[in-house]
Amino acid sequence: MRSTVARFFTVLGHPLILGTLYVVLMAQASLPPKTALLVSLLVLGLVALPITVHNLLKFKKGEYSNFDVSDQKQRKGFYPFALGLFLILLLLFFVFEFPTRVIYNTGNFFLMLLLMAFLNIKLKASLHAAVAFYAGTSIFGISSILGMLFIILAFGTSWSRLVLKKHNLMELFIGSLMGLFFGIISLTLI
Repeated sequence: MRSTVARFFTVLGHPLILGTLYVVLMAQASLPPKTALLVSLLVLGLVALPITVHNLLKFKKGEYSNFDVSDQKQRKGFYPFALGLFLILLLLFFVFEFPTRVIYNTGNFFLMLLLMAFLNIKLKASLHAAVAFYAGTSIFGISSILGMLFIILAFGTSWSRLVLKKHNLMELFIGSLMGLFFGIISLTLI
């Protein structure tokens, strides 16, 4: 039962699922409808979908031991790909003159991901925890209720990663701290 609940939280709190949900909610709450739709579609099409395909292909080829890229050495190949996608997204937002808060928040998230990549040299900080706490903290800018739900989900996601033995306490602590730190910055940008 415990591992079933943990798997539920680890899937629901997966950075691709939770991160995309976060973007859609934030965009819908703070942007004009057409801009919100375009931001959501760009994130889905230029980040979430390519990372999903990339991870599935690498997993099927045996280059990744799992879809989550839980192996520290394998993440050395994942981070440049993900960072490249976010850089393209950020440049498109800039070139097409999206609202400043969209550009700043995307840049803020990009910096968190970049720091996570550098940390990965020594420590496999939890990306699940980082994204969950980033979203949970940042979403308080639009709704206290959603913020509380996302923070509860962030704790559940972190717990799940420990139960499933994907991370140790230090890796979860660092990932959570990164998400909180950059999430607080995001709150100031909303």
